[in-house]
Amino acid sequence: MADARLDELPQTLAAWRTFGSAKADPLPCHLWESLRSWLTQNGYHPWEMEGGSSLNVIPPRSRPGLRSPDGFVYTHPKSCMRNNCFSGTKAILWPARTTDGRDVVIRLIQKGNEGAEHMNVLRTHARGEAAFHSTNHCVPLLHELFLRDMVFGVFPYLGDRVDYPWFWDVREAFDFIIQALEAVGYLHKNLVAHLDIDIDNFLFNYAGQDRYIESHKVKEKFRCYFPVRYYLGDMELSVMFSPDSDPASRKIVGHPLKRIGVDPSKYGRELVPEMSSDEPYCPFKADMWQFGNMLGHMFEQFTDLLSDLFVLIRELKSTDPERRPTATQAMERAILLREQAPPHPDAGS
Repeated sequence: MADARLDELPQTLAAWRTFGSAKADPLPCHLWESLRSWLTQNGYHPWEMEGGSSLNVIPPRSRPGLRSPDGFVYTHPKSCMRNNCFSGTKAILWPARTTDGRDVVIRLIQKGNEGAEHMNVLRTHARGEAAFHSTNHCVPLLHELFLRDMVFGVFPYLGDRVDYPWFWDVREAFDFIIQALEAVGYLHKNLVAHLDIDIDNFLFNYAGQDRYIESHKVKEKFRCYFPVRYYLGDMELSVMFSPDSDPASRKIVGHPLKRIGVDPSKYGRELVPEMSSDEPYCPFKADMWQFGNMLGHMFEQFTDLLSDLFVLIRELKSTDPERRPTATQAMERAILLREQAPPHPDAGS
């Protein structure tokens, strides 16, 4: 790739994140178009703009047809499989199709020293033997690509909007809660705090564009047709401590965005109470507050039906971090609540 074109690329991770967000900026696709020849040489063919006024991107016309099976995702035999559309609004990541037809997402992880901790977390827990651990729900890191002072990570293309369509019954909802807590518990056991837990950072192993099998009803059977596995992605704000560190020292201070040099107003999350203080706090306890906050928003219409779950949610959102259950404790309670939950009235149909 010509050095002149490299020099035109954003020079910081923050600039990559915001590229294309201002009215006068080029669209994010222009940035990835400048990387096309380099990516193609490495066996990755970037997706292309759909056309018209749409910002959606579709698989490259040079690699038409459906994605090749990769073992990460499923679809449903009653649903005609179609290629996904990807919203091309974020310049930091872009979908691509490999030479052998697999669909992946490529994300800039590190530029210079920026993003080094993010990269370290991924190399430690999203690849190698750790990636095979059954309780590890990190999105696997398949490959690393190096360009000058940049490191790009390649990940399987997974399904987003894990709560769409809505859960068929209470047990199905608890399946998500249990797997999500297992994901957080695995990180915490390995001394990694996520610090950006919310529903939009969970993915799952569904490949199809269509999710309504029979009709567009408010609720419909969907997850029973494939072995659902949920993943926790976007480790950009995560912090990892050494096993040799003093447990009392495993604390951070302030807003997590400040640690990566980003304006805190861009966080887009409700702030964990202790994040607004100048005092050191436990990031693992902050994760649990975020998890409880996520569940509270997800199930706010079902406070009466899920009263026992909301007891747990209130504990997770305690203003006293020491009163918040750990991920393992919360998962154990969620498993009991699932066992007590009645099946859907039409479960046998």
